[in-house]
Amino acid sequence: MAASLPLQENSRQWAVEVSKALFPQFPAITAAWRKKMFEEFELDGRAMTALERLNLGTGFAICSHSDMEVFAENLTYYGTRLAKLNIDTRVIARSLEVYQQLCEPCLEQHLGEQHFEALAAMQALSAATFVAVSAAYFDIRKLESAALLSVLDAELSAPNLSVLLQMILEITTGIFDASVGVVLLKDQDAPLLRIKASFGLKQRIDPELFIEVGHGFTGTIAANGEPNMLPDLDSAEGQLNPHLMENARALWGVPLRTADDVIGVLVIGFPKPYQWLPTEQDLLRAIAHRSALAIQRAHITDTLREREMRIAELSAHLLRAQEQERKRISRELHDETGQALMVIRLYLGMLEASVTARSSKAKIHETLDVVDRTIEGIRRIIGRLSPLVLQELGLIAAIRKEAKDLAKSTGVKARVAVSDSVGRLVPEVETAIYRVVQEALHNVAKHANAKSANIHMTRDHGLLRLSIEDDGGGINPVVNPQRPSFGMAGMRERISALGGTMQVKSRRGQGTRIEVSVPVPETFEQETAAVPERLAASVQMLEAGLGN
Repeated sequence: MAASLPLQENSRQWAVEVSKALFPQFPAITAAWRKKMFEEFELDGRAMTALERLNLGTGFAICSHSDMEVFAENLTYYGTRLAKLNIDTRVIARSLEVYQQLCEPCLEQHLGEQHFEALAAMQALSAATFVAVSAAYFDIRKLESAALLSVLDAELSAPNLSVLLQMILEITTGIFDASVGVVLLKDQDAPLLRIKASFGLKQRIDPELFIEVGHGFTGTIAANGEPNMLPDLDSAEGQLNPHLMENARALWGVPLRTADDVIGVLVIGFPKPYQWLPTEQDLLRAIAHRSALAIQRAHITDTLREREMRIAELSAHLLRAQEQERKRISRELHDETGQALMVIRLYLGMLEASVTARSSKAKIHETLDVVDRTIEGIRRIIGRLSPLVLQELGLIAAIRKEAKDLAKSTGVKARVAVSDSVGRLVPEVETAIYRVVQEALHNVAKHANAKSANIHMTRDHGLLRLSIEDDGGGINPVVNPQRPSFGMAGMRERISALGGTMQVKSRRGQGTRIEVSVPVPETFEQETAAVPERLAASVQMLEAGLGN
């Protein structure tokens, strides 16, 4: 394009005159140029051909018709090719200089005194040519940087390995204008390659299809860890993937190599025979290396995510098992140990009434006191293991009782504010919320040195919100590794198992605030047929000192 060739109109006209004047001499000038360039640089045929296309002798037909836009396109194309061949720009500058020096005697001979103007025009044309070629070099380097950045962006944005592989293929095929592409990854347990992502293939690939490492085009690349290409599949020999044979006429393949091993192969294909140039091979290898690192990290991330899910499932199962075991132990304490102690107390009372000796009566009375304290202790244990008030009266009543017990045992005033919209919840949610409140109040009693605590709970748009706040000294950020604490971790795990979130806000000397948010289904409607009987039984057990 004219804009890409910064050449004044006067210089363009002189370029046309020079082309016409030197037309008979171009073959001899070009031959001398070839000899000089080979002596200085020993370039191969592809480089020499591309350099020659930048000279006026090759483009004389274009210049003689004053078609500078086509001439500029010619410079851009071959400048790009020289960039891909890794030819130093100093070689290009020297090539233009040599050609101009060879043209000077001919210009003086044919143009006489006007050869100075013609020479100035040639110098201007050489400078414009070098600028156009340099721009092509810059575009290639910019493309290479953009390609690697695109892979990095894919690594950061892809949610999983499968999406990442597809994005890598689309980026790579787009950069090289390829028609097809596949990513094959090694099995972890066998020397096999399996296609994990594809682009541009007409047929669906069988997921069970595999290629043995060391066999065929891709298997050989995986085995030796070196890139390879098949510039023309019509003349290729050996075992080839039929899916690629049907969709491409040329194949380029590079290993996906990490620091430890080759983890797979990246292959792209073209609709016509195509041999890569040095920078194309280097860029494809760089993309493959960057991609291999991204794939390795994505694989690790997917593995960790899967393990995290399994751990979460296991944790939820353990919490459920823990609650069931607590209920079983509390039932056994209530039905067996509690009942046995009540019988012992009854017999001791009868014995105390029948004994007349003062010393014996005192000992029996002391024993009764011990039994009463034991019954009271068992009542507290049963209450903490599986509070009957939670099962019978629900979450709100259980929280109010915990607040009352806190005030009774420690003097910390705990205020409970629950919205009328909360209602009854499913047992799993009620148990989890109760345990969180129980653990939080335990921490207030044991560590906070607080005077008061506030518990607030609301329910809105399918979300239960709980806040527990105290006016104590805050959480000590220093953790003793010899005495690890799992209270907060257990609370978070319970809430996480319900799909909720928990935040802890604390500042030294300004108390601690725990905020819990849990999604809840519609209001839990408990069967009401036997509620009066159960409530009556609960009251009787509370009065007897064995329930909670």
